[in-house]
Amino acid sequence: MARALVLGATGHIGSHIVRALLAGGHDVRASYRQPRYLSVLDGLSIERVPIDLNEPDQIRRALTGCDWVFYAAGYYPGFRESCESAMARGVAAARTVLQCCAEAKLQRIVFTSSAATIRRVPGRAATEMDHESWPIDGRRPVYTMVKLAMEQEALRAAAEGLPVVIVNPSVCLGEYDAHAFSGRAILVFAKHPLPFYLTHTFNVIYTGDVGIGHVRAAERGRIGERYLLAAHNITIKDFAAVVARLAGVTPPRVCVPYPVARAAAYASEAFAWLTRTEPLLPRQVVASARVIQVLDASKAVAELGLPQTPIEEAVERALSWFRAHGFL
Repeated sequence: MARALVLGATGHIGSHIVRALLAGGHDVRASYRQPRYLSVLDGLSIERVPIDLNEPDQIRRALTGCDWVFYAAGYYPGFRESCESAMARGVAAARTVLQCCAEAKLQRIVFTSSAATIRRVPGRAATEMDHESWPIDGRRPVYTMVKLAMEQEALRAAAEGLPVVIVNPSVCLGEYDAHAFSGRAILVFAKHPLPFYLTHTFNVIYTGDVGIGHVRAAERGRIGERYLLAAHNITIKDFAAVVARLAGVTPPRVCVPYPVARAAAYASEAFAWLTRTEPLLPRQVVASARVIQVLDASKAVAELGLPQTPIEEAVERALSWFRAHGFL
């Protein structure tokens, strides 16, 4: 059995990685930045350590005695931050962590990227081979640009000999989503039922399957490879219908054109500026919806045995957790 350090253990994905490791009999050292999110790890037999990813000495101490590290603490830019600033912060953190990992001589480094780094391919499902080129041609949403830049650092480290495996989760749905980032896809229809939807197809996966995918990437993933952790391609209309049925609310009835949705996103961000909150409908989310993203996770299913939990179970688990913790 391995001793694993999970960076970002209180995040939605990180908390599921911790549970997948424990289920496999591994020892877990869980890092966190903000104590207020530690509740997602309550009741687990793990070591908890505070780490600032800008402090190499803290990272080095946490890596002592570890065989694996899971870098699930990727920088998530706020909607107020410029693209250049967000990319710089994300890349700086990635370089610091990967350098410390190189010094620690680990057996495996599993780097959590995103399906956002995979190009949309008209007419067929995209695979790991359809990754965005670098340097990027043109502009993408800030989140995508940050993930692309950080993924390049992981690929560079793998090329230099580090045992890095990259995983690219699609939209994650499930419990322990204390930050409610990807969970907004559910809350937008369950808590604030929108009367409209966009013509768009995206991919979702149960976060528990993503946690298992990470552990199996450490166990059997090929160094320097990407693995798409994805499951169900679904239209927004059908997804909203699933959420509405399980939440007991009215599903959206009206399909709106992109310019209307973009105007709604501007209004959402304006309200967020005034209230110092995060927008319910960020512009970058609407921008991503302009191009259909259909994904093929055959590689991860074949090589990692990635589970494919039904979407209804993922949504129900998320809704139950959101209700229990005051989000609904």
